[in-house]
Amino acid sequence: MMASSVATQQQSLAPTPAARAFLSRLSDGMKMAVAQRRPWKELVDRNSLAKPESLSDALGRIRKNIGYFKINYILVVLGCIAASLVYHPLSL
Repeated sequence: MMASSVATQQQSLAPTPAARAFLSRLSDGMKMAVAQRRPWKELVDRNSLAKPESLSDALGRIRKNIGYFKINYILVVLGCIAASLVYHPLSL
């Protein structure tokens, strides 16, 4: 009786083909995203910083910067969330 119960539990834990396909697409997407990340040295390069001439110039530069370093910013945010969950697991 106990063996059939364990076998049933193992079958229910096996991933379905749809779940495997989803995880595969998710993994491929993450690999592509990480491959698109820009070098960290380029992100923190202080020589690239200059005072914008106007508000519209600043906003344009911010939009361009966000688009260019999007993956880097996402990785920073995910790292902060992970660190927060490690140090304060009950804060969910």
